[in-house]
Amino acid sequence: MVARHGGKFVAEKAHLDSWVTSEEDKAESEALADDLERLGPTFVKLGQLLSTRADFLSEDYLKALERLQDQVEKVPFEDVMERIREELDAPVDSIYAHIEPEPLAAASLGQVHRARLHNGQEVIIKVQRPHIEERVERELKVLAEVSEAMEKHSKRAQRYRLVEIVEELSRSLKRELDYRMEEKNLSKMAEQLEESELIFVPRSYPQYTSKGVLTMDFVDGTKLPTEGAAKLGSVNGILLADELFRVYLTQVLYEGTYHADPHPGNVLITPEGRLCLLDLGMVGNMPGSLQIILARLLIAIAEEDGDAAAETALDASGRAEDADESKFRREIGDLLASYHRQPLGEMQAGRLILQITESAGENGILIPYELTMLAKTLMNLDQIGARLDPHFDPSAALRRHTAPILQKRLTRDFTPKLLLDGYLETRTLVKDGPRLANNILRDLERGTFKVRVDAVDERELLVSFQKIANRIGMSLIIGALILGASLMMSADVSGPRLLGFPLFSMICFLLAAGGGVSMIWSIYRQDRRSGKELNQPLQANR
Repeated sequence: MVARHGGKFVAEKAHLDSWVTSEEDKAESEALADDLERLGPTFVKLGQLLSTRADFLSEDYLKALERLQDQVEKVPFEDVMERIREELDAPVDSIYAHIEPEPLAAASLGQVHRARLHNGQEVIIKVQRPHIEERVERELKVLAEVSEAMEKHSKRAQRYRLVEIVEELSRSLKRELDYRMEEKNLSKMAEQLEESELIFVPRSYPQYTSKGVLTMDFVDGTKLPTEGAAKLGSVNGILLADELFRVYLTQVLYEGTYHADPHPGNVLITPEGRLCLLDLGMVGNMPGSLQIILARLLIAIAEEDGDAAAETALDASGRAEDADESKFRREIGDLLASYHRQPLGEMQAGRLILQITESAGENGILIPYELTMLAKTLMNLDQIGARLDPHFDPSAALRRHTAPILQKRLTRDFTPKLLLDGYLETRTLVKDGPRLANNILRDLERGTFKVRVDAVDERELLVSFQKIANRIGMSLIIGALILGASLMMSADVSGPRLLGFPLFSMICFLLAAGGGVSMIWSIYRQDRRSGKELNQPLQANR
């Protein structure tokens, strides 16, 4: 790695790839986590992403990288207190009655401490690391340079739009560095989850929040067990997995805003058997047009309809010059067939959607980045669902929840304003439609119906070609006269002379000169007339 060997980032990537694709022992997987931690917070975020990618990482690496989610190097407590005082612009003891010196978690961008307000409410304080913004800026600049270089020399990087992905990562990290955004996300998500009795987010305190400090309720809970439902005890993991899936489908297909980083380290299970979602610094947005397309894609997946899934993905995508749609359709059909043949414990909807986006990139289909981001989010949900219920069936959950959510969306969109707009359009059609249809039929009957088509006038085009041919012919004749006259003047010929030159040669020169002047005048007059004709429509439009 860079921190260990001092090599360049490209060499770094090759070293990382060799770790990802090979089966090494536990010591090397721990070394990978250590190196990512040394490289900085941006690369810690990369490690957090890799810790959820069970599709190409072995179990040793998943466990080693999972600790990056909340166990990085701690910030001294004195620095934490100074940052709180600066950010909130008030003495710390005037806001908090007590702050635990030992942090609950030390993440890549910030550190979390348990505290208590003067009213007795138990809270946690999330404080950014010192100088973290400058460090992230430098690391993002390195990633941007590397991505640009890779796109210049790699067709694969161009297909996956590596520069665009790094730009999106940059925007996401910069949003995470402003805790005021996370506080707003918490408030909005709390409103979205009011109807759910099993899923919730902590209450935030905007009066005790700034760009670098976030205060929210302390939630008593534990991390999800890695062995699945066997260690959940009396908690109903089947019900929690289904409700979590329903909540995320609602956020994506109805609300348009969803928690984009639900890895196991960001989910707590409470003693009452509820799930608490933490760390809302990364929130995904799904545009309304993509919501409908995604709903069609999820239904096609649940029904094992490869043609519909491929067609839906193509509707949302652009095309490269070398796009191979036929191959893409065949691959999607094979993916869906293979997906539905898997045992329930191995079915992962997120992995399937990610494979669809990868197939699209390989075949020159430009899938929207929002769909790729959602695929990664669903992969995290697959991992959480497996821990709650090893036999959870994503396809059955899709069939169960998608239709009610779309019906709810239809009810929301069917507003009085929509009815009024439709009424006005229908009224105009009913009022003016018969008159317009009658006018068209009358013109057809009289033979006066005209269709205006803006096309090239063939007659005018032929006339223009004829004029060009005439000018070329005239030029050749003039050139021949000049050449013949010149040869005759240099030759010793008998006959009448004018000013010492042969008379016939002088006549040829005069004819050539006259023809040249005449052609120049004709060209000037015609071009001037054409320019006036072109300017007349422009002046009329003004």
